[in-house]
Amino acid sequence: MDRNVFLEQHDVKAFVAWLVERLPGLKVRLQFPHSKFVPGGIDAIALGIEDVLTHYRWSATWIDSRTGDNVDSCDWASTRRALERLSAWLRESVANGDELAARAAALAVLRWGGVRGAIPFIERKVRKSAWCAYLNELAPLFVLDGDQTLDALNARKVERFDSGLTKIHALLDVTGSPIYDSRVGAALAMLYEMFRREKGLAKEPPVAARFPSGQARGRQIRNPGDLGLNYAASPQFYTQQVSHADWARWQLRAGWIIRAVLERTTLFANAYEDETARDIATRCHAFEAALFMVGYDLRSLADGEPPIIDGPDGPPLVPEEGGNWVPTSHPFRDVLSAYRAYRETQPADFAMNAFKEWLNGSLATEFYTTFAKNFTSYRYPLGEREFDLVSRSMEDIRLIEAGQEQGLYVAYNGEREFIAGDEREQVCLVCAGLTGYCYTSERTADARAERLICTGFAGTENAANTLLTVGRAVGRHFGLLDGNNQPTEFFGRFFSDGFSDFRDRLRGDR
Repeated sequence: MDRNVFLEQHDVKAFVAWLVERLPGLKVRLQFPHSKFVPGGIDAIALGIEDVLTHYRWSATWIDSRTGDNVDSCDWASTRRALERLSAWLRESVANGDELAARAAALAVLRWGGVRGAIPFIERKVRKSAWCAYLNELAPLFVLDGDQTLDALNARKVERFDSGLTKIHALLDVTGSPIYDSRVGAALAMLYEMFRREKGLAKEPPVAARFPSGQARGRQIRNPGDLGLNYAASPQFYTQQVSHADWARWQLRAGWIIRAVLERTTLFANAYEDETARDIATRCHAFEAALFMVGYDLRSLADGEPPIIDGPDGPPLVPEEGGNWVPTSHPFRDVLSAYRAYRETQPADFAMNAFKEWLNGSLATEFYTTFAKNFTSYRYPLGEREFDLVSRSMEDIRLIEAGQEQGLYVAYNGEREFIAGDEREQVCLVCAGLTGYCYTSERTADARAERLICTGFAGTENAANTLLTVGRAVGRHFGLLDGNNQPTEFFGRFFSDGFSDFRDRLRGDR
């Protein structure tokens, strides 16, 4: 299916027409608490999608290693300039086939976006001198004015896709391909649900309109199905519902829709005085930025009361809505050791399915048998959103397994302090941080579990105890906690300012 066929589908065509009509007067209640990304918070009502953009906030700093400059941005004007600089750097490096420069530019993109999960994948590609070639191969498949089909973005070509790589692919593009993260996906899913209800369409949306989204770091809602207003649920990132290739295809679909709306309107054409801002690609990114703000919490568009802020992460969590910080139960150190042993056999395939087959065929220890039986739970720390051992070198895996301060620096891609992103990720490390503060604040196991429950980090006593069990194991392994599970000096250095939102929500002692 190419662009023209996609846009001519009845539901898509009707949705685009609805967006053209409704977006200019769309009423959005923007309520953001103070955070690292939104200093001072936001409490405003925007009238129209263009007005939403005037409230854009994403406070970020990255270093241009070519010049040594610190590049700061916060509002849309400064963010647009920063992204144009990143985009030019990335495109030039990839065009020149300069692996190290393309790596540096990509890492700067991730730094701007507050995401780190894609780093091991990028490093693996650079080690193989294949990073530029990989980006070059995919680049034509994301252009918004080409004749490529959705099927071209298939599992063979799209090796990985996440909230970091969508930013890299979008900034490499020159036609306006959008950054499709949990916020943008949530906003589009919600707008489609509003359209569906106004038009009296069936609740189950067609495949062409099942916009996926993902969980937020805090207690915001980014799935229309969680609003309790008879909206259809959105497929979720990092589940079997949305593969890497699916996510990439949704970036292309979203771009086609965004561009189709802009081609029928003057939205964002007069947002700035300079002529370049009227370019269709620049307007696409302005539209995407407005969706990014709308998708922070879908209660901004929901019928009834607007979101009510209660602490640094929003309203109280309803356990059945998700959004807690409980991992699956697993013996952390033993899981790392088992995967290291597997990689030392020099397998052709590093992925989880091959690892599981090896466990089933290598039942030399009781633990391997147990691991194979509980594979879905035990593999948790190996995953892409945690320590992503599949993409690591053998040397890195050994260092991570050894643990302590050096092991954590390797596991955390060279960062010396915890960096909180906008989405629910790096859960194992969050568990270690929460555990340390719980042990500082509470003397009994019951009190620690209750603190996690009442602040929304866990929904039940069993879940809270799982969080604490994993947190103790991860914390001790990396030297963040001592033998009595008390925070070490390293804990204080690592969980510094970047952990402040979690710490404030937990109401633990600094």
